[in-house]
Amino acid sequence: GLFLKWPVWMRNDWPKLIVLLALTTFSTTLVALPKVTGFAVILLVVTPTVLSLIFEHRAFCRYLCPVSGFVGPFSRMSTLALRNKSQQTCNKCKANFCELGSKKGWACPYGINVGEMNENSDCGLCLECTRSCLYDNVTIYRRPFATELGTKTMSQAWLTIGIFTLAIVYSVLYQGHWPVVRDFINILDKGNWDLFGIYALIVWTSALLVMPGILYFLSFLGKHISKVQEKTKTIFLASAGSLLPLGLMLWISFVIPMLFVNVTFVMQSLSDPFGWGWDFFGTASIPWHQFVPKLVPWLQAILILFGLHLSLRNLVRVWDKNQVKSNKLLLFNLPVALFLIAAAIVMIVFFTN
Repeated sequence: GLFLKWPVWMRNDWPKLIVLLALTTFSTTLVALPKVTGFAVILLVVTPTVLSLIFEHRAFCRYLCPVSGFVGPFSRMSTLALRNKSQQTCNKCKANFCELGSKKGWACPYGINVGEMNENSDCGLCLECTRSCLYDNVTIYRRPFATELGTKTMSQAWLTIGIFTLAIVYSVLYQGHWPVVRDFINILDKGNWDLFGIYALIVWTSALLVMPGILYFLSFLGKHISKVQEKTKTIFLASAGSLLPLGLMLWISFVIPMLFVNVTFVMQSLSDPFGWGWDFFGTASIPWHQFVPKLVPWLQAILILFGLHLSLRNLVRVWDKNQVKSNKLLLFNLPVALFLIAAAIVMIVFFTN
């Protein structure tokens, strides 16, 4: 290919956020019409192929992929992390084998230098650097769950807030008790394009303006009531990362009812995977039933409380004691903490009805 450099002004998370919002806005149509589903899959194959002929490395994966936009932020919570064994060894390495390749391995397709890597979100875990590093200085290690704190850039903060917002939107839309809400996305049966336009406007405004605006205001409020010297932007970037644990648990809570409803079909498919009349495990003909339905709201509530605990913990941990004195830490974090608590309470009430 041409191996051109990706435009500097697009080397951030903004494109991924826009593509993710576009796909999630039309998610119902994407999964309901086979032709549209097929077109989307073909597009997700053709686009990265074409881009690989023009730009260097995995340009699509790094800057445009909506899956990367969703999985990337949550990978920061992973218990696995790829890092160097010795920072001193990386500092002495002038050839940057992990990033540029060597006789033993290819260059990093994500353009990452392991010596400068301190979070998971940009790494695709292809493990090529474990081969290309001639100093054997790259490894994977275990760490506690949800240990990465804060966000580095405004685009990363907006992406984190966006997937948090979408967790709430999807839950209300697909599992809410109000049929009128689903009418807003029913463009297939009713052709409600006017209502769909309102829905799209609400989703995009909430993810790009309302929720970030609330968090920025709360960061500003925390700065002023505690009278700390940090900039509001710095507080905002630090606070945005605290949404990840609660956001992940909201997504899991959203998925659980759908998973439990389809357990019967999974068991049927295991016995007869091709629909050819097989019955390997004696479950091919079992009648449909929900899997422990009474347990679902309890699981959802427990998960959300666990996510709230981790979010509040990270909200405190992100600040070094040298930055914010302990006597001001409570006032400093109080507005964002109250927001997280309120969001958790509302979603627990929603799921448990």
